[in-house]
Amino acid sequence: MINERQFLKDTLYDWVAAVVAETGRKDEVIWRNDKGPRPKPPFIAIEFTGSQVLGSPDYTNVEGVEKEEDAGEQQIRQSVRRALTMYAFGEGAIDLLETIRASIYRSQYIDMLHRAGLVIPFALEVTENPTNTGNEIENSAFFEFVVTYIRVVIDVPGWIGGVIVSPDKDLPMDVINITTATEE
Repeated sequence: MINERQFLKDTLYDWVAAVVAETGRKDEVIWRNDKGPRPKPPFIAIEFTGSQVLGSPDYTNVEGVEKEEDAGEQQIRQSVRRALTMYAFGEGAIDLLETIRASIYRSQYIDMLHRAGLVIPFALEVTENPTNTGNEIENSAFFEFVVTYIRVVIDVPGWIGGVIVSPDKDLPMDVINITTATEE
């Protein structure tokens, strides 16, 4: 099984590193809170800030199941939305993040991320965030963005063996209570 978090880290790293290289800069790209030492500025740090699975798993993609004997492991697709924050520290932090943020809307990077199965539907504005490092103020900035993708998992969705329809005496006659029976 692919480590989803590592796949996202690698893909987003490749995108940011490509944009940084295109600018002619050599800022290191790290993942915040990865327990490594803090590099000397200028550098970029990315962190996951939240995750949301949208809706229920999509079992409608189960194909070729016409009878119970055909049921079994199937690919189940779930839409996932991940919130991230990108920080830049050091000289030109704001300008660099503005360039990275703008790359989200460039076809070259849209295609690069799309080939990996990722979409960045929106990003908030870059915010200046000067940091006090003790004896001096360090230039820094950040912006938040969202990545969406489809998580594919293998599951056995089960088989509906029958449906029992019975009237419920507490409900009006035109409302029917449906009970399903599933086979394991």
